[in-house]
Amino acid sequence: MKLKLLNITSILAIILCYGATNNLSAQSSAYDFDNTSGKYVDMSKPIMITMKFEEADHIESLCEYCRYDEQGRIIEYGCMVGQFDYETYVRMFKIHYSGKKIDSIQWKEVLSGYASDKKDLIFKKGISFYDQFTSQETGYYRDTDKGVKGLDPKSIASMRAYAESKNDNLERQFGRMYDFSGIKKWDKEKKDNLGLLTYSEINQGYDEEYEIYKINYSYLIEYTKLSINLQKRTIYDGEIYESEYDYVVYEKYLHTDTDPRKGK
Repeated sequence: MKLKLLNITSILAIILCYGATNNLSAQSSAYDFDNTSGKYVDMSKPIMITMKFEEADHIESLCEYCRYDEQGRIIEYGCMVGQFDYETYVRMFKIHYSGKKIDSIQWKEVLSGYASDKKDLIFKKGISFYDQFTSQETGYYRDTDKGVKGLDPKSIASMRAYAESKNDNLERQFGRMYDFSGIKKWDKEKKDNLGLLTYSEINQGYDEEYEIYKINYSYLIEYTKLSINLQKRTIYDGEIYESEYDYVVYEKYLHTDTDPRKGK
């Protein structure tokens, strides 16, 4: 009788220990926090930006993504980088914390096509998008940054600046802009009664060259749609090249239960 009781007690202890271990494991993952759920939308914190051309609407390229933990800190970030005569990559970062401070940042560059094909996994609960890519799909592995300074872990602008500081010969927003948050004053603009842009226009040119962006905005429940017309004029080796592009940018934002307008 004593032997049977001992066996039952041991089994119960194992079950309880296993359950506690599982609960601890589940609670410790920053990726359990869902960036796509919540009552409010924080338009200052994009979580995914994609681009597609009107003539090839089945191809939607990943331009930028950002994932936040429950404390609002960035845990993963990625942005498209490249040049006209190079392959296009998505530069990816995975941020590790020690308490409230950044401990280190892993980073690598993944061929854009691979990253875009798997973009639906970015906000899948419980996994890291950064970890989904193997050496076969990765253009470059970089040394882990263990001396991070001046990076605000809750600021997308700070993360963009950090990504650009690593630029070597690859540039963010090369060729065509997808992020217009840095423009403080437009040449022309129209707003609705909520103060949201419905149309904007800017000439980014200098001397005889120019890049004219004309943007129409649509605000939908899950995302903002930017319909963009780009007219370019460049001079190379004394020759003038003129081109025009129509493309669409989709911006999805962080969903939160905290009203981002509170106190404003």
